[in-house]
Amino acid sequence: MSEPTESMLQTASTNDETATGDVAPTIKTRDDTAECGCLECRNIETTTINRTVLGALVWSVHLFRSYPSILAFAGVIILANRILETNAVSVLPVPFIGVIEAVTAFAFIILIRAYVGTIVAGELTGHPVTIRQGFRRSLARTPALVGVVLLVVFSVMTIPFTLSLPLFLLIGVLPVGPVEMVSFPVAAAAGGIIFAVPFLFLLFKFWFAPEACVIGQYGPLESLRVSWRITTNYRRKFFLIIIIAIGSAASLYVPTVLPEVSVGFGLIAPFVDAISSSIGELLSILWASAYAHIYVQGIVSVS
Repeated sequence: MSEPTESMLQTASTNDETATGDVAPTIKTRDDTAECGCLECRNIETTTINRTVLGALVWSVHLFRSYPSILAFAGVIILANRILETNAVSVLPVPFIGVIEAVTAFAFIILIRAYVGTIVAGELTGHPVTIRQGFRRSLARTPALVGVVLLVVFSVMTIPFTLSLPLFLLIGVLPVGPVEMVSFPVAAAAGGIIFAVPFLFLLFKFWFAPEACVIGQYGPLESLRVSWRITTNYRRKFFLIIIIAIGSAASLYVPTVLPEVSVGFGLIAPFVDAISSSIGELLSILWASAYAHIYVQGIVSVS
């Protein structure tokens, strides 16, 4: 019996992948790709690479129109959040409410971002992903994605705190510390800067780790490494991406604050609060699509 040829092995591999139902594209760096990593072989158009951040946001809007499942998935979670904010669930046991809140938060932070990233990767490579394939990839990458989130949170909190710890120790140990010498506001500002600078830097460097984990199917540590390399290529876009990060956070925070400013609305205020919060959460999903797009742009440029 003759040995199987390379084409036969590739066909068998493709059939196995199709049988499992998980044919969502995997986009890695050229160094981590066994086959050719050029744009033509990856089926990625030059327009995708040249698209600006604003263009990625506009493209994401059209993506949501083509994939109503994204809005449907997000709508279910957003509706659950609004119900949890009302008194309608007060009759349920407190532990049960806590479980529901944890599930909705997990689905919004982890599953939706993974699902959106998978859809984006499929569209940019010309391999549209079905709802089933998107959910399969999202669920399959959930354990690794949770590890990525935990590593990022640990890094951005521990490292800046360690760097700023000597200053706080200096303030507490010296009989006449920097607080007495330069006044408390100056010392507090110096401590805040020492903490904030590495915090923002690490947050920026690890910003695309979730996309690396889902779209590139990297492990948690490898996802951090890939995100670090991608953001190195985005030095010119550093401030623009920071603005995106601030806008993403503001889209969640500001809508919950604005209705409190106009307390005179009476019964209208809760309605405005619910609408503004929902809009903020939808905008965060739009940002997630843009992040996935930027990841694809960066990953195919990393040699």
